[in-house]
Amino acid sequence: NIDWNRELTLVEGPFDLMKCNDNATCLLGSSLPELSVLFNRIISNKTDVLLSMDPDMKQKSQKIAESLSRYDVNVRIADIGAHEDVGAMSKNEFESVRRSAKNWSSNDKLMDLIGSIVSSSSISI
Repeated sequence: NIDWNRELTLVEGPFDLMKCNDNATCLLGSSLPELSVLFNRIISNKTDVLLSMDPDMKQKSQKIAESLSRYDVNVRIADIGAHEDVGAMSKNEFESVRRSAKNWSSNDKLMDLIGSIVSSSSISI
C-alpha cells in the first residue's frame, strides 16, 4: 500500500511502523541493501525518503542515506531525540519530528564522522 509518489517513511520494525504516518514501511532490521526489492522500487520511482531510525542507528542511517542519494533520491533524516525508538513516541510526537526532519547531504555524513572522533586531549596517558 505504498504510494511511491509521496515521501516514504522508513523505520526499523513493525512496532515503530504503528506510530508513524500512513505512507511508511519497516526495514525489519537495520539495513537497506541495494539489491533489495524495496531499495529498487524507491530508486526506480525516485521516491523521497524519510529515515526515522533509532538513535543507535546514526551511522547506518548515514549509509542508507548515502546509498539512496547516489541514485538522486531525496532523503531526510528525522531526529527522534531522547526517545528509544519511534515505537516509544506518540503519533503527535512523531508528526512533529517528521515535520522538522532535515534534508540529508554528504556533508552530514562527514560531520557525523568528525563528531564521532575522540579528541586526543581526552585520552589519558
